Amino acid sequence: MDWIRENKPLAAILGVIIVGALALGYLLFDAWSIYTETKDGYIAMGGQVAGMKGAPLAPTEANLQNKKAAVEEYSKLVNTLGKTVLILQPPVAPINDIEFQEKLKTKISEVRKASAEAKLQIPAEFGFGFEEYTRSKLPKSAAEATELSGYLDAVDELMKLLMKCGVKSVDLLERSKLPVEAATTSTAQANNNNAGMRGQAAATAGILEKRQISVVLTLDQGPLQLLISRLTNPTDMPYFTSVRLLRIENQMQDGPLHNEVRLPTPAPNDPNAQAATPKTEEAASDEIKPPAPAFPDAVSVFGNELLKVRLEIDLVKFLDSAAGVTAQIPAGR
Repeated sequence: MDWIRENKPLAAILGVIIVGALALGYLLFDAWSIYTETKDGYIAMGGQVAGMKGAPLAPTEANLQNKKAAVEEYSKLVNTLGKTVLILQPPVAPINDIEFQEKLKTKISEVRKASAEAKLQIPAEFGFGFEEYTRSKLPKSAAEATELSGYLDAVDELMKLLMKCGVKSVDLLERSKLPVEAATTSTAQANNNNAGMRGQAAATAGILEKRQISVVLTLDQGPLQLLISRLTNPTDMPYFTSVRLLRIENQMQDGPLHNEVRLPTPAPNDPNAQAATPKTEEAASDEIKPPAPAFPDAVSVFGNELLKVRLEIDLVKFLDSAAGVTAQIPAGR
């Protein structure tokens, strides 16, 4: 301290030098840290660039040609699949408006007769969802009649499948409208595949149409499982279908009351009932006979009810453009 008092100018100079050295040291350390971080980033980026150059999908001319070849092969396979589904799809014969109405009435008569034989209950005003065409309304054109005819064939196949699976009752059957049914005089709206579908099944990228069929069924668990499995079996259902919605509930939501439970009444000639009544006289015999089973004194209260099922099915129709589907994909995708 005495030296600082005696040499104030020199002490001030030394203090400035020390502070400057500390400041320069901090700046040097900070610069070195930034340099090290920048160097590490540069080295990492260089490694990434080297890895990209050595990767199988490096942006080289050879890889570009390989990718083009793979895309072309994929396009051929997709187009082949589109042509295949068009071949597997049942064809639709051209038909006019009068012929369609006659065909619809004939189908209704046939399904009523077949449902009676299969013990399938259908609504009194059943018309495959085309009830408006059984009266005065007719398709507006031959093209519309043809589309409706193919639609009717698909619903008819569904009804035949319901009979094969052992469905007890078809309580409701509804269908979505075709675009041509709700088309207006505007050409733009007539060419729009989404018009008239009421937000249900619309065309997907011009490749297919999803026509929705909604049914309410009464059936048992076994027939329901059989129906779901056979919907995707081309032997039982020749049309392409997919299940959109499946809602299941018991036919009876509440159990029966005590006074609703009735024991079965034995028939006069029922051997079980006769076994419960002791015989006064019995012929002598050495044959040992087991006693007849007693008449049942209990009944099942739960487990015998049927199911109420709401089933929405997408009936998929592939359009002719499915044969060249890859041509509709924008470039760069």
